[in-house]
Amino acid sequence: MLHYPVQFILNLIGIVLVTLTRTIIPVRIGTLIDGILDPEFSGNVLIIILTLLGLYLLRNFTEYGIWMLGHNLGSKTEQRIRREFFDSVQNKPLRYHDRVRTGDLIALASNDLRVLNTMISHGSFYIYPFAQSILTIILQIESFDYRIVIFTGPLLILYTFFVLQYRKKLEPFSKQALSKHAGVTVVLQESLTGVQVTKAFSAEALEFRKFRQKVKAYRENWLGENRVQARFYPLLVLYISIGVTFIVSCILVHNNLMTLGDLTAVNLLQLTLVEPTGMIFWAVRDFIGGFGASERLYKMISTDKVEKRTAEAKTQRKSFKGKIEFRNISFSYPSNGNQNPLVLKNLNFTILPNQRVALVGPTGCGKTSIAKLLLRLYQPIEGEILLDGKNIHNYPLDLVRQRIGLIEQDIFLFSQTIEDNIKFGQPRAELEEVIQVSKLAHVHDFVEKLPNGYKTIVGERGTRLSGGEKQRVAIARAFLTNPDILILDDSMSAIDSETEEKIGRAIENVLQNRTTIIITHRLHTIRTSDYILVMDRSGGLSAMGTHEDLIYSSDEYRKIFGKQLEKVEKSLISGQGGS
Repeated sequence: MLHYPVQFILNLIGIVLVTLTRTIIPVRIGTLIDGILDPEFSGNVLIIILTLLGLYLLRNFTEYGIWMLGHNLGSKTEQRIRREFFDSVQNKPLRYHDRVRTGDLIALASNDLRVLNTMISHGSFYIYPFAQSILTIILQIESFDYRIVIFTGPLLILYTFFVLQYRKKLEPFSKQALSKHAGVTVVLQESLTGVQVTKAFSAEALEFRKFRQKVKAYRENWLGENRVQARFYPLLVLYISIGVTFIVSCILVHNNLMTLGDLTAVNLLQLTLVEPTGMIFWAVRDFIGGFGASERLYKMISTDKVEKRTAEAKTQRKSFKGKIEFRNISFSYPSNGNQNPLVLKNLNFTILPNQRVALVGPTGCGKTSIAKLLLRLYQPIEGEILLDGKNIHNYPLDLVRQRIGLIEQDIFLFSQTIEDNIKFGQPRAELEEVIQVSKLAHVHDFVEKLPNGYKTIVGERGTRLSGGEKQRVAIARAFLTNPDILILDDSMSAIDSETEEKIGRAIENVLQNRTTIIITHRLHTIRTSDYILVMDRSGGLSAMGTHEDLIYSSDEYRKIFGKQLEKVEKSLISGQGGS
């Protein structure tokens, strides 16, 4: 809030003015009544009346002003925190996103920030009831008959005690409301994201039960919160105190121990607590919720440092030669602060500029992890990665990711147009450039047949396109960035043989004069690579060399290559049988 100091200070001033005017007005009314009834009163009654009117106007304008200022401050603060939260989450390392649930982040960015906005927007009206209660109690003790204090003092102390007890009992429910709401969001988000899997396994009933349980937990917490609110005793104690004060003050006036003006003032003072006490009812809940939301947001933002990004990428050289060296690299994926078993173990290899290298090995041996380390999505536990002879961490992060392209097996497309998805890495690219790379990736073939062409919305995660079409769009997206190093992670797994042959010819042209790492099980791709790295299940290298060398020298490679030959032979036999 201190980013908006003027509004923040004006709100504080407004709280003071409202508290003082609400407290002074009853006292001045009492003085006015005494002045009217006392013939020896020396003050000017008209001035007192005008002063009262002025105080009323000041109070009303101030209340309106801090109401408007509060809402403006709340919306600005929410907007600023939402931007900060999104920026922080976007720039967190991938290990952070491996640990958190997307539904939790959605709940924080929507519901928690809305709760925080409510606390700030209404904060002025939530603070002054507490201030006025304290000021009223002090004023009654110091300014009026001690006999009233004897009767009302214990009640006002009891009133304060119940306010504190109400806060204590409400706190767990208000804090849990946020996590319960997040639980509902998580289940809803996961269920909608995985709706295809749910339908494929006919598991709609299971998903409904999971969602119903979360909604039930949220409802029970809400009911518990309302049960505490239903037993809001401070208002009851205040009404008893008002009644006792009125009776005692009437007796004192009857016995000439108190003036009628003092009777009016002391009773009006307590009556002014009725509205603030009702507001305390909401203030406690919203403050607890607001601070709970702040705690959750701060915890999520402060977990893990953001990836360091600087403007150095603009001043650094724009391209790499493409020499890659892995020196004694060991790596494991983090899990709840601990390290899982090693995925890569003491890995050493060198890839020369413009070399085409095939990375082969059994499932789970760490091939994709090598790609993620090159993109600095994770950090190795031991060893160093050199790019053109320099530690990869000495380059600006943006430069590394701009000049290294990755086409993954699991393609993610945004719910935008085909053109926007292809231009994702180069948003300023012209349509002609998009069409050019689309022709290379054979995207143009199917886009021409669509009614809206490149303006066709692909749907969430690209659901309106087939697997092969999505992969071709992803290939075009990578081509458009024109990277110095290109990593193909089994990127043709969803493409038929005919399309693969077409794209293969296009890739041959695109891969010229750039370093390429191809993670694949395709026989032709492996055999035509300049160099082959054979990985074993332990995450190390069992062999490296050309196809001609490895087919004779490596048992592990012969096993992998032999399986591919068996598949080819079987397909040929079945084809002859079918003819």
